[in-house]
Amino acid sequence: MPQKGPHISLAPERLVKRVLGLPLEEFQTWPEYLQQLALDLAEELFIIRYNPFIPAKDVRQSVNARLQAERAALSPQYYRELSGCLERFWESFESDQKFKAALISRLSAILDKEQIVSASNNLIECSTDATDLRMELPALVVFPENTSQIQGIIRLANEMGFPIVPRGGGSGLTGGAVPAKPRSVILSLSRFKEIIDVDAQARTITVQSGVITLNAIQAAAAKGMLFTVDPASKAASSIGGNVSENAGGPFAFEYGTTLDNLLSYKMVLPTGELVQVRRVDHPWHKIMPDEAAVYDILDEFGNRRETITLRGDEIRGTALGKDVTNKFLGGLPGVQKEGVDGIVTEATFTLHPILPHSRVMCLEFYGSSMRNAMYVIRDIVALRDAIRTEGDLVKLAALEEFGIKYVQAIEYSKKSNKFDGIPISVLIIQLDSTDEEAVFDAVRRIVEICAAYDNVDSFVAADEREAEVFWHDRHQLSAISKRTSGFKLNEDIVIPLEVIPDFSDFLEEQNLYYLAIAYRDALRQVQALPGIEIDDEFVRMEMDVASSIIKGKTTKEDLPEQELQLQTFFFFQHLKGKYPKLHEELSKILENMQNTRVVIANHMHAGDGNCHVNLPVNSNDPRMLSLAEEAVERIFRKVLELKGQVSGEHGIGITKIGFLAEEKIAALRAYKKKVDPNNIFNPGKLTQRDLVVVPYTFSFNRLIKDINKTALPGKESLINLLLNVQTCTRCGKCKQVCPMYLPQKGLLFHPRNKNITLGALVEAIYYSQLQNGEPETRLLGELRKILEHCTACGKCYAICPVKIRTQDVTLQMRAYLEEKGAGGHPFKNRVLNLLSQDPQTTLPRMAKIAGIGQDIGNRAVGLLPAKWRERMDSPLLRGKGPATQFKNLKEGLLLGKGNIITAKEIESKRAVIYFPGCGASLFYRSIGMASVRLLLDAGVSVVMPPDHLCCGYPLLASGCRDQFERIGADNQKVLEGLIRQAEAAGFVIKAVLTSCGTCREGVRNYRLKSLETRQVEFQDVVQFIIQQARGGFGQGPERLLYHAACHHEWTGVPPLKAGEIYASELGKLVGSAVSISPFCCGESGLGALTSPKIYNRLRSRKKEQLTADLSGFPADSPVIVGCPSCKIGISRSLLEMGAKREVLHSLEFLARLRHGDAWRKAFHKQLAKAAVENGVQVVTLAP
Repeated sequence: MPQKGPHISLAPERLVKRVLGLPLEEFQTWPEYLQQLALDLAEELFIIRYNPFIPAKDVRQSVNARLQAERAALSPQYYRELSGCLERFWESFESDQKFKAALISRLSAILDKEQIVSASNNLIECSTDATDLRMELPALVVFPENTSQIQGIIRLANEMGFPIVPRGGGSGLTGGAVPAKPRSVILSLSRFKEIIDVDAQARTITVQSGVITLNAIQAAAAKGMLFTVDPASKAASSIGGNVSENAGGPFAFEYGTTLDNLLSYKMVLPTGELVQVRRVDHPWHKIMPDEAAVYDILDEFGNRRETITLRGDEIRGTALGKDVTNKFLGGLPGVQKEGVDGIVTEATFTLHPILPHSRVMCLEFYGSSMRNAMYVIRDIVALRDAIRTEGDLVKLAALEEFGIKYVQAIEYSKKSNKFDGIPISVLIIQLDSTDEEAVFDAVRRIVEICAAYDNVDSFVAADEREAEVFWHDRHQLSAISKRTSGFKLNEDIVIPLEVIPDFSDFLEEQNLYYLAIAYRDALRQVQALPGIEIDDEFVRMEMDVASSIIKGKTTKEDLPEQELQLQTFFFFQHLKGKYPKLHEELSKILENMQNTRVVIANHMHAGDGNCHVNLPVNSNDPRMLSLAEEAVERIFRKVLELKGQVSGEHGIGITKIGFLAEEKIAALRAYKKKVDPNNIFNPGKLTQRDLVVVPYTFSFNRLIKDINKTALPGKESLINLLLNVQTCTRCGKCKQVCPMYLPQKGLLFHPRNKNITLGALVEAIYYSQLQNGEPETRLLGELRKILEHCTACGKCYAICPVKIRTQDVTLQMRAYLEEKGAGGHPFKNRVLNLLSQDPQTTLPRMAKIAGIGQDIGNRAVGLLPAKWRERMDSPLLRGKGPATQFKNLKEGLLLGKGNIITAKEIESKRAVIYFPGCGASLFYRSIGMASVRLLLDAGVSVVMPPDHLCCGYPLLASGCRDQFERIGADNQKVLEGLIRQAEAAGFVIKAVLTSCGTCREGVRNYRLKSLETRQVEFQDVVQFIIQQARGGFGQGPERLLYHAACHHEWTGVPPLKAGEIYASELGKLVGSAVSISPFCCGESGLGALTSPKIYNRLRSRKKEQLTADLSGFPADSPVIVGCPSCKIGISRSLLEMGAKREVLHSLEFLARLRHGDAWRKAFHKQLAKAAVENGVQVVTLAP
């Protein structure tokens, strides 16, 4: 019988009390058969406690049916007891639902309807954080937009008794924002996004608490200032979260953690009162051990309520660079409290000038011992202390180390040619100063430090680009957990610098120890194989090696871990040779050993002794999880033995409370009882050692295995989806680049959130299929909703440390929905299918009809009352839309005469194929004509498809994969024919060019070869022209505004840099300062028409951005785009804004700049006069 669930890491026995309300001792007296039945029912019931996609009525029906089916085998007494357990469960569930309804009703008096969210995906996303640990599903998520709304929610919580869990970026690594109790309300600060002020003169920045840290860093940098709160999670973490955790990062060694840089903040207390906390006489440097920090706490009217003085040695333990374990912190509100005493709403921080001279170094360490790396770190810290006494001219802005496990996980590319093998440690150093000579001297001194030790190689980045390469490796470290489906035990500790070498030795010993355990387990499996000699002496010898390590008789000095790894590999090779019939079984045992061994990876903010110890683990493997938890206990005990602390910056949360000193727990407990007597804020955290309930994780692996056991239709698509998203580490970096992350407008659909949701949604689809044979229509609708919130631009892939191809997952699952008849846009897809049958003929006709329709619509829409139009979702009915051009490119270029266009002045036979797509061919022929004209100017002949070709990308984006592939196959044949035609005419094809990012993505997988190249390159026309290094465009305007498309145009560079490079190169070409207008234009091909509720919100943000970006630009200054769809999108935004401003594709702009306003008419005349021979038009370009 297929397993219905749950797919979590929690052992079934844990659910006996939690679900059935039975004490475990009583349960264990039941007969074994009855125990198993009770466990099965408890497991199925628990599904609705964590997966709201699965209807309670379905589970109730299934559980009742199972109980009735087993009734004959039960005694009346046991039947009554088990029935009573189920009744109590459902009574509790229904009581929670009634409370939730009453709560929504009461909250509606404080918040608007759309600020109170109970959607399944939101509840699931907010039930966990970066840990993937879950305890209870929240009842609701609320999104207040101002302080008074927060105060109202808090007062209601005191009245009704529901818990409040504050939530910032959801990037916590200890479960601090995971709801621990039922009926919890997640209070999201994601709409508190305002950067209130950046004052370069006063050296301060004031922001609301929901601002993402990276945005604050960027806002400060725009004013030439450095914001030094820089946790590794800065792309996802929020300012409020940084305050509540007292977060730090690489800058903390030099500038301190959040607390050191905090000037003042506002906070709502558990009573609903608003207070302001101000640091008195901030010295603009980190709090030193012998200093004191003084804070005034003021009420909302500015009256002083209390003054708190904190000594440096209270904030951080002796000899510790960081330490966030003193949760009480003298009663200072908010800071380091992890959300148990109120909500920070805004904060002001100190800033520092960005220093003009910077050098980044990379040190690589080789050999079998980490000690030299640790000694170098110690000496560099001593150097920094010496520099302070010499005038403090150089700041050591970063001292970041990562060990061999990370080197292997990120596939680090070594820089040294002096040493064999891979480095066992890498150290990244950043030195900043106002004095260039001082920086060079500091670099020299560090090189001298390295020279004193063996097996060290040092490198200095030559420029900013190489420095980015050095830092890129450091930013990929979360890839360590890719092999374990994105789950790891992530522990940060802090120790005195002088004991770092000892701690490093300890970790090496632990890795050897756990490898030996894995090796011993594998050898036992080998011995159990039929056909293995019982007394195989070599197996026994290897077993003795493993046992000697486990007993502590053999140490890392005797046998380093790396050598044991090689030994295990070669021994299994020996076994495969000796027992060839068992080759497959032995390979599986070795693979399983490598996949399930406990690995302890370490990286450090080395300057302050803050070590991050990560243990990737399969959460559905009880043995592996148990060993990993044992390893964590060993590590924490060692840290405390070395006079360190169990958290330097991650906080305590639910993962470290067992190791926090009792006096620290007691101090916070007394403080919380005083300020939060009703215990409404984040209950169950920090004030008690025992957790309210046992946390668990969702198991993708278990769900994949269960689905794979079935013969359910479409299971391959579901499994493929899960395999793609399960490696997500929940770091949240994707939110910075995802167009669908717009919390101010209710959009929180970045890939991290979607990946968390998709696991639960697929589980619900699987459950539904088991119940009904086919997925429930409602669930397919939920899946469609998730997938519609994606432009498939792929920017998330570029920033993802584990390289999840969310864009491909989205497109594949849209095809799955189409197969199920649940694509959601049947009319659109029928039209697309119809058009795809003969695109060369039907699309040009339909484009003309659409253009006429838009013109008629623009005249008619004004007849509708404005209030009616405002309530419409479709942009076609909300107001006038962008006009398109009636004639198409085939007509404009006179392709009936010949589809190869060259110029009399061109001597070279170099040619390109130009694939204009629908945008530049049917809607805006001026883009296509500009492409051809400028390519001829560049001395390159152009080969055009004689009839219109569509890349088919709208079909792919709509889930019509078969039609897309059919069009692609037809297009490839046409392009192959064009290459042969061009070569027969004496031309050599160098590339296929597009003037649209999505067109390039639609055709980039075509395999095209020409006589001179093995594979024809696909490139954007603008990029190609610029790289021909030909000028002649004249001087452009002083300033230009460029809208960067979601689907980037420039290729061959990191995708996230493509827009900047495009803008920069365009500016160099025409002598203009080009600034970028960020965010999606809100068009996304057909998205604006088929999913207007989504894209209207994106357009709303874009309009706000354009309003800000265009201030100061002359009224006749155009907005430049690189995509025809964006030309429509930006034009639509400007129309809605009432702004009469031209939107030009870069090619239109360049053609106008080079040839004047009448360039198109002049080029048409040249084409009309062109000589034609064998399908080749020869144009005379000279006047």
